[in-house]
Amino acid sequence: MQPRHTRTTARDGGGSLRPAWALLLLGLLVLPALALRTPAAGEDVALLFPPGTSAEQAMIAIAAADGLAVRQGGTESLLVARFGRDLGWSDLWALGALAALDPAVAGACAALLPRSR
Repeated sequence: MQPRHTRTTARDGGGSLRPAWALLLLGLLVLPALALRTPAAGEDVALLFPPGTSAEQAMIAIAAADGLAVRQGGTESLLVARFGRDLGWSDLWALGALAALDPAVAGACAALLPRSR
């Protein structure tokens, strides 16, 4: 009599990994959302511009909103800026920014991106 072998794979297509996938998805969606914020007067904020936006174009847009570009992020389209007044989402979108993030969070994410030369 030969021993019976049992399968070690889950029959439901990875059901045992569902909690891990749920946490990953939650982290990918919720954590960046928590980092979103509108610029407050005098505070640094990381502005994400559309891909293909040059650093020069982004700086011109920031200056047009009476802001100061403090430094460039991990890509040309990510700049840290400071404004003399509070800005709302409509103000940011009017100057072409897609999102405004906490610079510490944006810096950590930008460190993972390859730099374009």
